[in-house]
Amino acid sequence: MRLTIALLLVISTRVAAQDNKDLSISINNKEEFTISGKIDGIGNAKVFLGNKPNGYSGAFKVRYFDSCMSVNDHFTFKGHVDELAFYSIEVPGKSKGWFYFIVENKEIKIVGNRDSLYRSTITGSPQSDTYIRYLKEVYAPLVLEVRVYHERVDSLRAAGDTAEMRRVSDEIIKPYNRRMEANMCRFVEEYPSNFGALAALKNFVNFIPLDTAKKYFLKLSDEIRQNPVGRKLKYRLFDYPELISKKKPMPNFSMRDTLGGIRRIAEFRGKYVLLDFWASWCGPCLDELPQVKRIDSLYGAKGLQVVGISLDTKKDLWKKAIIANGITWVNLSDLEGSDGKLYTLLNITYIPTKYLLDREGNIVLKEASLTAIEKFLEEVDE
Repeated sequence: MRLTIALLLVISTRVAAQDNKDLSISINNKEEFTISGKIDGIGNAKVFLGNKPNGYSGAFKVRYFDSCMSVNDHFTFKGHVDELAFYSIEVPGKSKGWFYFIVENKEIKIVGNRDSLYRSTITGSPQSDTYIRYLKEVYAPLVLEVRVYHERVDSLRAAGDTAEMRRVSDEIIKPYNRRMEANMCRFVEEYPSNFGALAALKNFVNFIPLDTAKKYFLKLSDEIRQNPVGRKLKYRLFDYPELISKKKPMPNFSMRDTLGGIRRIAEFRGKYVLLDFWASWCGPCLDELPQVKRIDSLYGAKGLQVVGISLDTKKDLWKKAIIANGITWVNLSDLEGSDGKLYTLLNITYIPTKYLLDREGNIVLKEASLTAIEKFLEEVDE
């Protein structure tokens, strides 16, 4: 079982995209945004402007870009953005959840209630209006319909009834997925200049054929394709399959170990290297540790180096997990989670993910199972 990092989650009737790393706020002579809000019930409290999406995994790095004090439930943020992006409003300790939206350099108004901040309304942002309408009227109803069948599949999996699980998946869930795919494609065609169309496509790329994803990416406007999220998706669709493939060298990279020292992948040349992408919060990753330990004990003395690469964002949790689980091999992390450069370079969309490199640093197995890795090492050892 693998834990998908980019989650398609719905809370109420909203879905979020991720990738807000490069958001910046600066007050200058450029066209600015003004976010004026009224959240009933918060009184005089600290309001944060951040990058939280609607649903996210532990690989997502939460960032806060600005804060202000509300006065009698009212608050205001001003700034400038060079690119369209998702922002969030949050009042820790005073409100339940947060509200996310597309920020653009316009006069934006947000009205909500502390008890249901995620249900807030927004005006003044045409980008948000279009995207939220798509989510409410098109996407969310289908997700709510199919949710009960996903729950049914989970219960069948737990009961070990694989035959019925496959029937429900093939006869009910897959047709729903095809309808959602068709709706997403139609949204991209109708609103190619909407940042939400890019977000919708990004959230679907793991579930649709690569050629389909490429086709609809090219339908997006030039401005949207050149957005940081668009450039990252372009790499994922067009460049990654060619750059990161079997028999090609693993790009050189460096990260810090648990002691803060910088380690480079090149220093392990001359050994087979098992790259284990994991995280302290990833149950399936921890479940695989006994098998990784066994492979390490069998082949470590014969020229195998295991290198753990964590997608954690909190150093203390990362180090505690290493100690608690008795991990003895080299462990690296940039603590950037899904914002990390290597995460993007290798297009890591789920964990655990494993790569095996040969003694020259070439990729011999990509996104491989531990069974496949062990079989390969057995054959090399013969």
